[in-house]
Parts: sequence; structure tokens; C-alpha cells
Amino acid sequence: MAAKRVLSLVALLCLAVSAIAQSASYPRMKGVVSDYAGKLDQAQISELSSLVKNYERQTSIEFVVVVADSLDGQSAGEYAKAIGNTWKIGKNGRNNGIVLLWAPNERAYSLRVADGLTPDLSDADAKRITDENLLLNFKQENYYTGLKQTVLAVMAHLGNEDWNARLQTRLEKEAIDRKRRAEEALQAEEDQKAFVQNTRIGIGFLLVLVIGAMGVALLYRARRHENELAEMALAPTAIANNLAAAEKNAPEVQRVLDDFAKETPEQDISKLRESLAVQPERIRKIKIDAQSVNFTNLASYDELMRVRTSSESESKLLESTKQSIAQIRQAKIHSQALMEQLSRERFEIDQICDLSRQAEINQLLLNSRQGYYQARQNSSMSVVDWMMINHLLNNSHNQIQQAVEYSQAEPYVSSSSSSVFSGSDSSASTGGGGGGFSGGSGSEGTY
Repeated sequence: MAAKRVLSLVALLCLAVSAIAQSASYPRMKGVVSDYAGKLDQAQISELSSLVKNYERQTSIEFVVVVADSLDGQSAGEYAKAIGNTWKIGKNGRNNGIVLLWAPNERAYSLRVADGLTPDLSDADAKRITDENLLLNFKQENYYTGLKQTVLAVMAHLGNEDWNARLQTRLEKEAIDRKRRAEEALQAEEDQKAFVQNTRIGIGFLLVLVIGAMGVALLYRARRHENELAEMALAPTAIANNLAAAEKNAPEVQRVLDDFAKETPEQDISKLRESLAVQPERIRKIKIDAQSVNFTNLASYDELMRVRTSSESESKLLESTKQSIAQIRQAKIHSQALMEQLSRERFEIDQICDLSRQAEINQLLLNSRQGYYQARQNSSMSVVDWMMINHLLNNSHNQIQQAVEYSQAEPYVSSSSSSVFSGSDSSASTGGGGGGFSGGSGSEGTY
């Protein structure tokens, strides 16, 4: 009896030591973004921290991003769950925590959601989010972009409701679902009765309908063939007229191109000249194709319509050339005005209301500056393409406008009570008293 008691005590002691050792194997929390592998710089940590803190203020949902130095032989999913439970991520009684884990040394990742959020984000949702945002970027070695886009995608999926509103929405949805299921069951019963009652009538009506449809189909087919034969009879004349018009317009097309070349000698119109130069060969091929088609055989209908369409395109070459030149003129005028406007830009913004958007705004300004310089360089060449220059300048103008809008946007400020993450990022807080990750949902994988 005493030996059994000793063995039991030894077993309990081993379990306790194992639990303590396991708990001690996880690092202490640095902040909402805890990088133990040195993969993120301070600006990236600050931006991610700002995102998740603002979101926690709005929703009470606690979100942590962890870059692990080692998984100690565990899977990414198990490690992320253990982090969530050990750090007690989520509000006490709500279990509304989220852990996004990246283990660069094992090339693994995991997105884990505590059980309080499982009704709003399922395993399938988590896999879709990580596949579309994290995994796609990680395979291209865009690690920070993958983390940030995954965080934003999770927030967008869950929405910005506060917790009470979220619970109310769930209750309303459950009530709607119950009512819908009851109505569907009642409707299914009524449908079954109606089906049994109307089967005989339906079969009879179906037979009448099938016979009628066959008659209509035969009539439609006969009329369609009649219309196609009439269309084929007129096609040779239409093709000949179109080709004659094309040949007649060719000198005018040449004159229009020559005049435009004098007006805007720097514009590259080589493609328009090439199209005119090879038109005689295209016309010759259309004539050969037209002679080889049997105009009385319906089997040749599609080929004949193709030939007729090609001839119509040739007859409209003068019109399409004029349209292209008009577009180039407009692009040049618009480009010169935009060039003058952008030449006065510093491509800098002195004041940014929400500093968490600093990197995004700087990237927009950089892209805008590069687009403007590229357009200016292209416009200084002896041969240019005003359509392409106009495209570059429009992009540059739009990006600097977007940067100004972002710089003027105010950061979100909530009057709700302070959370566990409201302190410095270097805080060693152990979470909000939540947890509940063992029964939650999520996604994990390697890249």
C-alpha cells in the first residue's frame, strides 16, 4: 500500500515538473509584436503594433504577432496555441484573442483564434486568409508584407464592432437561422405534398411542352437558315464595297499621317504607318478568302462572316486612324499640363496625422516621383509616345493625391477603457486573462 502511494506521488511530481518545464519553454511576451528572431525592424514593429492596438481599442479583440526563434520540435499550430494560452491572449471571460505566428527557421506559420471568436472566423476562413495573404507573400520572400496583409485581412473579416454589438449580432443571426430552418422545414413539407399532388398534371404538361418546344425549335432553325442564306447572298457585294472603300481611302490615310507627322514630329506613329503599309496585303488575302467561299452553302456561313468583318475593318482604317491621332493630340495636351503642375511638386509631406501610415505614404510619394521623372525623361527624347507619357503622369498625379489624403486622415481614437496592450511595446505583460486557444480555430502550414 505504501509503495503504491509512493509511485502515485512520483507520477504526480513528474507531471508537475513536465508542466512547469513546458510553460517555462515559451519566451516572455515583449509586446503585441514580439520578434525573437530579429526579422523585423523597429519601424515595422511600430506599424504592426499601432494596427493591432487600434483594433483592440475598437473591438476588445487582442491580437499578437510572434516571430519565433525556434518551435522546439512542436508544430507551428501547437506552438501558437500554447503561446495564446500561456500569455492569456484575449479578454477574461471572452477568450477573444488571436495569435499570428511566424517561425522563419522552420519556414512555418500559424494563425490561431481563441474559441470566443470561432463563430466569426472558422478554420476555412483562416486558411483562405493565410493562403491569399501570408503564404502568397512568404513564397516571394515579402515577409513583412505577408504579416501585415494577414493582420489587415483578419480585421476586415471580423469587422470593427465592439464586443457587445458582436454578441448581439450573433444572437440575431442565430434567431434568423432558427426561423429560416423552421420555415424551410414547413415549406419542404408543403412542397412534398404539392409535388405528389401535381406529378400527374406535371407529366402531361411536360409532354405538351416538349412537343411544342420541338416545333418551335424546328421553326426557329428553318428561319435562321433562311436569314443566313439571305445574309450570305448579300455578303459578296458588301465585301467588294468595303474593299473598294479601303483602297479609295488609302491615300487619305497617308495624307492624314503625313500632316500629323509635320504637326507633331516627335510622336512615334510607326505602328499606324505600318498598318497602312501592309493594308494591300491584307486586302489581297481577303479577296482570296472571299473567292474560296461557297456563298450558297450554309456550312460556309461562319467563314464568310469572318471575311466580311475583316473587310469592314479595312474600310474603317481612315476613321480609326483619325481617332488614334485625336487621342494622341489630347494625350499630349493633357501631359504638358500635368508636367507643368508636377514640376512644382516637392513630392514630400511635412505633416502626417496618423504616423502608422508613414511607410505607406512614403511609398506613394516615391512611386509618384519616379513616375514623373520617367515621363519627363521620355518626353525629352527625339521620338516619344505621348499616350505612354500621359499614362505615367496620370499615375504620378493620382499617387500624390492619395498620399495627401492618407496624410490628412486622423488616427482612430477610442474612449473605451485601457487594455492590457495600452502600454509600451517592450512591456512584459502576460495578456488579458483570456486564452481558450485549444478549442479555437485556425490555420497552419509551411512555405
